[in-house]
Amino acid sequence: MNEDKLLKTFGLNIKFERQKAGYSQEQIAENLNFSTVYISNIESGKHSISLINAYKFARFYNKTLDYLLTEKS
Repeated sequence: MNEDKLLKTFGLNIKFERQKAGYSQEQIAENLNFSTVYISNIESGKHSISLINAYKFARFYNKTLDYLLTEKS
């Protein structure tokens, strides 16, 4: 999987988890101490993310990094 596809997949997965949990981007930003612009850019696959921040998302949603990085069919 190329880098662009990986970023898009991660973004789609965290957006799905956020919506499934009923959170707004603002609520996630507040909980994880990120800006809403950062959340939006990550969810749209426009911004690269550090391993530490990816782990924060995984921990928040109680998912593994592998789950958040895997394409869903």
